[in-house]
Amino acid sequence: MPRTDRRPRQRLGEDARRQAILRAAGEAFSRAGYDQVSVDQVAEAAGASQALVHRYFGSKSSLYLAVVEAAVARLLDRQRAADAALGPRAPARDRLAASIRVYLDTVKEWGAGWRGPFLAPSGEPAEAAAIRLRIRQTYVRLLHEVLELDDAEGVDYALHGYLGFLDAACLAWSKAGYPDSHRRLLTNQALSALDSALHPSTLV
Repeated sequence: MPRTDRRPRQRLGEDARRQAILRAAGEAFSRAGYDQVSVDQVAEAAGASQALVHRYFGSKSSLYLAVVEAAVARLLDRQRAADAALGPRAPARDRLAASIRVYLDTVKEWGAGWRGPFLAPSGEPAEAAAIRLRIRQTYVRLLHEVLELDDAEGVDYALHGYLGFLDAACLAWSKAGYPDSHRRLLTNQALSALDSALHPSTLV
């Protein structure tokens, strides 16, 4: 089929081409949900053809999963870098606050790509849910390490509950338009939520 667009295509090596497609897909999925992004849109943004997208990623769902994996890896790298910048003697609360700030940056950067699974969980490939579940378990282990927690009864509940609170709060923050003036409040509330979960009162 002859091309109908006039955009020149760059000649790139295989790795560079794959990365260009992945970046274009990441940007597309950050602006719209899975069902609203087409392979043709990604190909056009990457200066490639649909055939090349399918050659490197096989299908739209496989491309989306690669975007999710790359985004999660980038998030974890950023959080490790933020933690390392504090130094080994930094208090656990400061280390956790740094991880929250990175998470807020990422939530804003991902945009629709982050909100989509919460607003329409059936709108993305089922395999993506498995990736998110695996990453949630990774986060729980990292929190154990950062906070130097033991395996006492209820600790995992507290950590999962904290992550659920953080996601729910970030979803409300996204609906409000990501106001920077709320970032410190969100961070402090998330820290308080975890502290309360780890040290519950005896009201019941």
